[in-house]
Amino acid sequence: MRGRIAEAWHNRKSSRTAERQSLTLSSTDTGNSESNSTVHMPLSSTTKCFNVNVISMEGHVLDVGVRTDFTVKKIKEMAMKHFYGQDISKSTSKYRLIHSSKFKQLIDDKNIDDQEIDEHDELILVEIRPVSSKENFPEETLKGPTEEAIANATSDLPIRNPPKYIPPINFSFDFQSETRKILITLVQASARLLMGSREAPKLFEMIKEKFKGRCCPNIDSKAIKTLTDMGYSFKKVITALHIRKSDMTEALEWLIEHQDDPDEYYEDDATVISLYAKTDINEAGPSSSTGSTEITFKEACADLFSDREAQFVKENLVNIVTLLLEYFRQFKKLNFKANPRMIETFLEMGFEEKNIIEALKVTGNNQFNACEWLLGERRPSLQDLDVGLDTNESIYHAIISNPQIQLSLNNPKVLLAYLTMLETPSASSVWINDPEIYPVFNQIFKTYHAEKHAIHMNRSRMN
Repeated sequence: MRGRIAEAWHNRKSSRTAERQSLTLSSTDTGNSESNSTVHMPLSSTTKCFNVNVISMEGHVLDVGVRTDFTVKKIKEMAMKHFYGQDISKSTSKYRLIHSSKFKQLIDDKNIDDQEIDEHDELILVEIRPVSSKENFPEETLKGPTEEAIANATSDLPIRNPPKYIPPINFSFDFQSETRKILITLVQASARLLMGSREAPKLFEMIKEKFKGRCCPNIDSKAIKTLTDMGYSFKKVITALHIRKSDMTEALEWLIEHQDDPDEYYEDDATVISLYAKTDINEAGPSSSTGSTEITFKEACADLFSDREAQFVKENLVNIVTLLLEYFRQFKKLNFKANPRMIETFLEMGFEEKNIIEALKVTGNNQFNACEWLLGERRPSLQDLDVGLDTNESIYHAIISNPQIQLSLNNPKVLLAYLTMLETPSASSVWINDPEIYPVFNQIFKTYHAEKHAIHMNRSRMN
């Protein structure tokens, strides 16, 4: 039974194959211009047959029946005869076949197997571009016109958009000092904005706790006696231990570095600051419950950091930030070191070293301002007062009016970052990698430099 079924299936398959192979090509329709045509070839029982599509440059498609022993040239001749008939201008030598899916040129002498042409592949008939002959032009003919020739040829043309001279930017200011002024301005603005927020009490306690140890340090009496016995004055010893956080070794190093400084330089007890006052409502009335008071820095610290409730200053964020900024100013002044390179420069100019150091202290190592000071100028604008930007300056308005900077002032994290940078400038490298702080800090510098450049350009035009 199985043998009969297999024999019947084989006979049926053989009859279908014989029927399919009996189809022949009708080659009388040469020069056909239809878009889709079919061409069949007589097939042999010993070769494999299948169909491929040839596409002309005009977009016509020819379905060609081919055998594996056909050459690429034969397929091309069949396609050329079908698409262009007896047109003598269409020579087969001027065309080639390209395999569309493999993106390669087919060689005329190779057969289908060698070129790896499979059933239903698409071959594109394209025209061979003539090779341009290379001419040996002399070097002179390949050269472009000279600038002089261009100028002579265009001398009668009107000048449009002439190039403008942009003078080089040479900022004569201490960038580090300018950065400090910007940070002080932003800290003050941020404290005022955050004072009425829900985070204000928490921020106040956080800053107060960190500030308390700096404002009221516990100085060891034995360290004071040891250093005073070495011949240093009591004021200098207290200052050294205060700055170096009661570390006697570092305090001694500070005293050696500042041994030539006069004691009057450290007498800053009478520094007066303006704070929000805390008055008695029962005595002054409800309308006078808040106001401002002029109080010395030391008195304000003693009142704010005493164990009892503050009597004179109001316990708010603005007051604690104001005290902290004043502390930073004093710390910077007491920890001052004159720039050795600037000292050497001024010595070569003929100034005395004592006067040079004094001028650098007053101006905060600003070389330009120190030179003015040594030449007799005693303007307050030359002094390093460690204050914020002048509210009348265009730089102040450019920074404060920037939307991104304005939004950052309501962020407590930004306020703490600015305070850290003011206390320790090297901390900027830590915050510069913070994804929340860096964009704001970057915007500040971009705004600052853009405004400085605009100022410089305006001055150049006026001159």
